Amino acid sequence: MPSPLTDRIPTKRIAIFALRIASVWLAFALAWPLLAPMYRPFYCAVGNLVFDNGKASAEFSVAEDVKGDHDIDIRLEKRGSGVWGEAGHSSRLSGYLPTITLITFILATPISWERKRRALLWGLLFVTLYVLLRMWIPIRRDFSNPDALQVYAPGALGRQLIGISERSLVNAPASWFIVPIFIWVGVAFRRTDWELLQDGEGDPRG
Repeated sequence: MPSPLTDRIPTKRIAIFALRIASVWLAFALAWPLLAPMYRPFYCAVGNLVFDNGKASAEFSVAEDVKGDHDIDIRLEKRGSGVWGEAGHSSRLSGYLPTITLITFILATPISWERKRRALLWGLLFVTLYVLLRMWIPIRRDFSNPDALQVYAPGALGRQLIGISERSLVNAPASWFIVPIFIWVGVAFRRTDWELLQDGEGDPRG
């Protein structure tokens, strides 16, 4: 005997929404080989614009020999010391996947195009800040390690917090997926949008 809860779940709507998400996300994912030559330089330009100060610099460049997800080289330099290091990086994992996940969920949401445009504007801003954080944490870690490249002295607690941030926001396999979903919920929905869960009730277009 069906329960009142299952009676109220719009199974068809959920299935259509899931199908939209899967098809749009797959289209973006398959488009990566075509978009990568444009996205990688843009990714490097943003990184070079942000990560530079008087004590240290992180220079992003497209890897000459792209191998798998390692498509970005980062040169870390401690200014005035002649000390520098290199790190490999993935623009697809760090930037492209979180961005297309956010865009996919917004485009698949059954709201008006005016609301989608606003959600995309704010969502892209927040997801870009998240991508910058994913770029910044490993760099801060490398410049905080007690070695020749050290610029910052965060102390034991600071290093522990950097480590926690890296494990949860950078290295966690699902972090590129989960955080954009929280951003999507924050920018795409209103309080009255619980009506979207009611079969045939409410008007989500406004």
